[in-house]
Amino acid sequence: MESRIKEMMKIWQADGHRWLSCEQRIKAPLAEVFPFFSTARNLERLTPPFLRFRIRRISSEPLGAGALIDYSLTLHPLPVRWRTRIEHWDPPHQFVDLQIRGPFKLWRHTHTFRAAGEDTVITDTVQFNLYCEPLLAMTPLPAWIERDLRDIFEYRQREILKVFEADAGRSHMDDER
Repeated sequence: MESRIKEMMKIWQADGHRWLSCEQRIKAPLAEVFPFFSTARNLERLTPPFLRFRIRRISSEPLGAGALIDYSLTLHPLPVRWRTRIEHWDPPHQFVDLQIRGPFKLWRHTHTFRAAGEDTVITDTVQFNLYCEPLLAMTPLPAWIERDLRDIFEYRQREILKVFEADAGRSHMDDER
């Protein structure tokens, strides 16, 4: 499973931005998958414990265009406050969250869901930029950040598999855990 996850992820630079993309196919119908992702509290379940990720406030649930999510996390060991706005909402196929306050100069995360028979293909595409990008390019920091992002998204993919494949037949909603 680990090699399958690594094969489906890539990080690159283009058009003045950094990009991360990963894709996974899970054995669950789109009708079950999208509602899980449209519940912001489930993000805590998909985030590695080392980040100490906590949602502080959600302006509306279920999520929709314009919703704001405030959360906190810890990055080596700095506390970080992050605010995201749902910029685009197209259930059950796609939504986009945009960081409006946080550790990146730009963070736009597009979540895409596509039915594939009885399965669902989930694609995460993140467009991001670092603060002080030209100066940081001369340091090891961008490589460390990319390594952390790989670890975070690999963890996320493993947890998604656990939620939808190991818990087959159970509700996937946050309040049952």
